[in-house]
Amino acid sequence: MVVRYYLSFCVLLAHLSVLTGLDYPWIQRGTVDVGCFFSISGFLMFPSFQKHPTLGYYLSRRARRILPPYIFIVIFSALGLAFVSTLPLYEYFSDAGFWKYLIANLSFMNFLHPDLPGVFSGEAFHTSAVNGSLWTMKGEWVCYLSVPLVFHLIKNMKKSYGGLILIFIAVAAITTRAILLSFADTTGNELYNIIARQFGTLLVFFYIGAIINYHFDLFKKYHWYVLILDIVIIIFSRHIPFYDYVLQPIVAGSLVIWFSMIGSWGKWLSSHDSISYDIYLFHFPIIQLVILLGIPAILHPAATLAIVLLATTVLAYSSWNLIGKKFSRPKTRPSRQAI
Repeated sequence: MVVRYYLSFCVLLAHLSVLTGLDYPWIQRGTVDVGCFFSISGFLMFPSFQKHPTLGYYLSRRARRILPPYIFIVIFSALGLAFVSTLPLYEYFSDAGFWKYLIANLSFMNFLHPDLPGVFSGEAFHTSAVNGSLWTMKGEWVCYLSVPLVFHLIKNMKKSYGGLILIFIAVAAITTRAILLSFADTTGNELYNIIARQFGTLLVFFYIGAIINYHFDLFKKYHWYVLILDIVIIIFSRHIPFYDYVLQPIVAGSLVIWFSMIGSWGKWLSSHDSISYDIYLFHFPIIQLVILLGIPAILHPAATLAIVLLATTVLAYSSWNLIGKKFSRPKTRPSRQAI
């Protein structure tokens, strides 16, 4: 899907700008772009589970697509970056930080230990984190695990009641997110901000996508009105109270699905294996390596971007063909069950 590539590029560009300090004019907010990924997932996951409503198959299929490249980049980074650490190899592998990194990241608790000993440290780096993109994994699994529960809750309800349940979940996520962010501001405790961003934000976007899918007949019928309304809201967003908390996920989620589902552009990319997920996983440590090599200081920002894009695409393509493709397609499929 071409929209996924666009979102991956936006996240890469946002991280490149923040980490290098270079000024790229085409910058979008990284969290919103990540959220749009989740709107697409929310739109797709419910019909996917409805097609094969078997919990084991559903979770196995998700795990096969998501986990192999994730595990690969965590282990590959931990081993490969030993050669750029300021510590000797023996000290690097015997350092407690090495093992804490592996345990924290393989268990999706990335924020507990995001860095490796002697890696990406110094004034040139905005952060010593090895891969700032991995934080979404825990939120992703929370969203995925909610699908069977919500699906079985609403499957025998009238459509209007089922839609209200989905809206209630989205409103509850928006409210919880706002409360957590308020606690973060008043207490100064960063944990509230982490929970709000890594769970609340992603759940909001995910269920915006689920709501659109549930009422997709109306969405298609009034899609031009949806587009016009979204544009009007964006134009006046600075004057709308609580826009970031309430309306932004709705506008961004509906727009990304609008461009994903309306028309046939991007059909060529859609017919080929997507490496957008792998691009999302791998670009951050590549940017950190580019900074380590001093490339942003000696090359034009466009050249720096080209190097990062090329290296990320090559690694993502290799990962998909050597690892992801082998796991993502099951040999057998369960028979369709009555719903």
